[in-house]
Amino acid sequence: MAKTDTTPAKKQEKKLEKSIKKDKKKDTESASDGSAKKAKKEKKAARATDAGRILAKKEKKEKRAGEAAAEPAKKKPTAPVFGIAGAESKSPRRSPRLASSAASSAAVPEMALAAASGPLSANAWREKHSVRADEALPDPIQTFAEAPFDARILAMFQTMGFTEPSPVQAQAWPIAISGRDLIAVAKTGSGKTLGFLLPIFAAVKPCMPIDANTGPLGLVLAPTRELAIQIHAEAERFGTPAGVKVACVYGGTPKGPQIGILSRGRPALVVATPGRINDLLSLDKPPVTDLKSCKYLVLDEADRMLDMGFQPQIDQLLAKMGPERQTLLFSATWPKEVQRLASSYLKKEAALLFIGGAENKLVANTAITQTFEEVDEHGKPARLAELVKGLPAGARTIVFCNTKIKCEQLAREHRNNGTCAIHGDKDQEQRERALAQFTRGQCPLMFATDVAARGLDIKGVTNIINLDMPGGEDGVESYVHRIGRTGRAGKTGLAHTLFVMKTDRKQARQLSQLLTDAKQVVPDFITSAATSSGKGKGKGKGKGGGKGGGRGKGKGYGGGGKGGGRGGGRW
Repeated sequence: MAKTDTTPAKKQEKKLEKSIKKDKKKDTESASDGSAKKAKKEKKAARATDAGRILAKKEKKEKRAGEAAAEPAKKKPTAPVFGIAGAESKSPRRSPRLASSAASSAAVPEMALAAASGPLSANAWREKHSVRADEALPDPIQTFAEAPFDARILAMFQTMGFTEPSPVQAQAWPIAISGRDLIAVAKTGSGKTLGFLLPIFAAVKPCMPIDANTGPLGLVLAPTRELAIQIHAEAERFGTPAGVKVACVYGGTPKGPQIGILSRGRPALVVATPGRINDLLSLDKPPVTDLKSCKYLVLDEADRMLDMGFQPQIDQLLAKMGPERQTLLFSATWPKEVQRLASSYLKKEAALLFIGGAENKLVANTAITQTFEEVDEHGKPARLAELVKGLPAGARTIVFCNTKIKCEQLAREHRNNGTCAIHGDKDQEQRERALAQFTRGQCPLMFATDVAARGLDIKGVTNIINLDMPGGEDGVESYVHRIGRTGRAGKTGLAHTLFVMKTDRKQARQLSQLLTDAKQVVPDFITSAATSSGKGKGKGKGKGGGKGGGRGKGKGYGGGGKGGGRGGGRW
């Protein structure tokens, strides 16, 4: 009986002891939680004050300094860690602040290295980049740090990954900034656009903003709508950060919005095609704008403007501008027609530059690998299909044709490859849509006539296919501009041309010289055609001495043999 009474009592006693211990534990945890919460609350309140915030920053800084000091010292690299071979491949672990600081300093390695290596002498630099002139020139601006432009503009170069000015920019900038007229002859894709835009921005910036009664201070003329649009895009990209307002007007679109841009927008610089700007200036009820205040004129692709017959429109524009203007003329070639235009539009003391060996002959971009293939005319469609099939993934290719009909027909036949077309029968909206599709990669295969041979600066064009070799006296010149759509801004490109001996042999001699100058392989069939093209088959009575000197009616590609006729070809 006693045993039964004792057992429950002991059990009850143990249960009571457990309960007491549990209560004590809860009290302890509660007190601990309360203390922690209270401390946290007090700390938060302290940080709410200015003194608390300063103290927190100081503590954080000391903590980071302690972490950095605790890191083991490592052997210093033998070269700056700018991703150069030979530098330490691993760096000690750093705090986020130090890491971000290192990342920002490594973002401009090329500029830092360029400054460290030191610039070349002016003569050595000109020799390296084949810059020629018939007079003494100011020293070229070899680094962006030397350029006297707005800091926000210079920051754009860094953002876009440019490490130094292109040759045409480096030599054209100091001349243009000095106020002299300038003629610059350089290959396509050489950076001419920024060569004339930035000096104008520097000149008009102090005059900003323009009042309501003042017209544009600068005018850039371009031969095609596409080129005008692309110049405007570059002008906005670099002008907007510097506070210079720009506008663009061109034909093929309604005048209403452009009238509003010129009359109410008050742009400092206008990019235009000659015909449309003349149309807008002729409106006088009410007047849209005027060129009385325009002190800076740029003629871009001047040779192309002459080819398209724009000289009368240019004459009209110059008559509306004051005599005290600075004129900058940029051209890819320097034929006699452009020389005559320059002599009448520019001051006598204008500087004349030849960049990249473009003196008095055609020069092809050496960054483009040029290949030729002899075919028959009827074999072109099948060969084109093979070439298109062999294009690498991601390639953007322009196929040039000599006729609008062929261009449109082939675009339809190859539509499964994603095609678009640009030619003279397309209105402006259709052209812009095709360019947008090509640029975005939706239609990576573009068929085009020579309307797209100049002025298009589409990023990422990898291949050019000349289905037809350009004809006429300016055929090789057109060829140079066609292939110039690739290999731009320091990139490389490929150009493949289908050559039909029967129709294209008259271009062989000039092509052979062009390829040799560009250090390209000259195919045997072009060499053979170039040699035979000098032997004319002239017939008739020749009046005049010497080889090929006669005036009789003749046939042949080269200009006749002894005492023979003129021959049918250019050479």
